[in-house]
Amino acid sequence: MKFVKFVVMLTFLCTLILPVSTYSLATEKPASVATPPMRFGTIPVLQSLPLFVASEKGFFKEQGLAVDIVLFNSAMEKDIALSAGQIVGYFGDIMTPMVLQANGANVKMVATNFNTTNEQRMFALLASPKSKNKSLEEIAKAGIATGSNAIPEYLIIGLLRSRNISKDKISLIDVKKIPIRLQMLLSDQVSAALMPEPLATLAETKGAKALIDDKGQGLSATVFVFSDRFLRDYPQAVKNFHIAVNKAADYINKNPNEVRAIMNRECRMPEPLQGSFPIPRFPKLAAPSQKQVMDVYEWLRKKQIITKNMTYKDMVADGYIP
Repeated sequence: MKFVKFVVMLTFLCTLILPVSTYSLATEKPASVATPPMRFGTIPVLQSLPLFVASEKGFFKEQGLAVDIVLFNSAMEKDIALSAGQIVGYFGDIMTPMVLQANGANVKMVATNFNTTNEQRMFALLASPKSKNKSLEEIAKAGIATGSNAIPEYLIIGLLRSRNISKDKISLIDVKKIPIRLQMLLSDQVSAALMPEPLATLAETKGAKALIDDKGQGLSATVFVFSDRFLRDYPQAVKNFHIAVNKAADYINKNPNEVRAIMNRECRMPEPLQGSFPIPRFPKLAAPSQKQVMDVYEWLRKKQIITKNMTYKDMVADGYIP
């Protein structure tokens, strides 16, 4: 509950100090039906690549949209900006919009833009280069560095559950900052850590050993989230936004080498991997999985991060995917 109260208080403070945006959640519905400039937030991760491609290749402009992709250094900064009306929507995991909604922010998940397939991973549990533990059970008991009360913790529990390792046999070490987690892993300060791509691959090049990953697990969905007000006032703009992103995903899949420079620059690919890291393949946008949404919601309820009763329809808006 301390985590939730902190987020709520920080959100309130930021509504007082952040500058007024082009489109504020607190404004009245505009008299004109013309779509205002769309400030859309993201963090620079691989799954957000279609946003940068759509912007750079002019796919948003083709749909009559003026989209400004706003970069944030952390998911919390992005969540605060959406709550405060500084952006109309954002890219992120499926957990944080639930927490925002439960604490009074009128936001909805609209579309899933990525989930791991049998050929791709986005997170891996890695043993340190000098780890002497031989099995997943030993690794789990010795301690795994990850972020607590967030998607990384949910992933660890889900991944190990798939190998019949129960929650009570897992010891977690809370290290939220990913660069520090990587440093601790490689210096053997922790025996194992959960790392996202491309840092998981980078860690492997430095001797870390991948023990299990989210490939084909369906646990790592990322979504597009919009404010309720923007969805209500500009439904066609949201649909056009998704048309542009779908076109970008198709372009990436057909022209992977042509988007490598964009990926390296915008997704902050580590220099040693810039020429070799495989370009992810992106599916067409789809509605967030009801099963996964509700599974994450129930996990948050059990941890008492969310105490409010909510349904799938409270968290996901239908009808905006073309």
